[in-house]
Amino acid sequence: MMSDSTTTAERGYTLAELLVTMAVLVLLLGGLFVTLQGGQTAYLFGAGRVEVQQNARVGLERMLRELRTATQVTTANAHDITFQFLDSSSALVTVAYSLSGTNLQRNQTLPTPVATQPEILVGSVQSLSFAYYDANNLLLSSPITASSVYGVDISLTTQTEDSTLASYSPANRQAVVAGRVKLRNE
Repeated sequence: MMSDSTTTAERGYTLAELLVTMAVLVLLLGGLFVTLQGGQTAYLFGAGRVEVQQNARVGLERMLRELRTATQVTTANAHDITFQFLDSSSALVTVAYSLSGTNLQRNQTLPTPVATQPEILVGSVQSLSFAYYDANNLLLSSPITASSVYGVDISLTTQTEDSTLASYSPANRQAVVAGRVKLRNE
């Protein structure tokens, strides 16, 4: 005859013990999954925001830098601008910025066109707008006389470049940057 201690050691776990263990394990794994999902969402949100802000700043800074040295605006519309400035060799340079589809384009026509015209500065641009001011810092209304422009406001809206992202994805971000510049008008 077997003793009770041998029988207890060989009988294993009961179904109730296994179910309780599995329930605890499912709760722990569920909590871990929720934590990882939250981390991934935060990463995608941050990475998307950095991308769109960087793209918008690159385009805006280039336009502002060149407009600061502009001596004359030759064409002034709500969605594009053409102006002239003197480069380091005192040559007159004519540059136009415009939006073509979702690309912010820079087109240099004088003194000699750059080899790849137009130059695409930033992709996935949703909107580009200009507001023009006179010498008294008063907003000019359409039609704008290019020779009366002394200041320019630029607003640029960009979106994530990855077109495969769903609209509800945390990586699908949008950024709006704006800047104002006063022309040299020499």
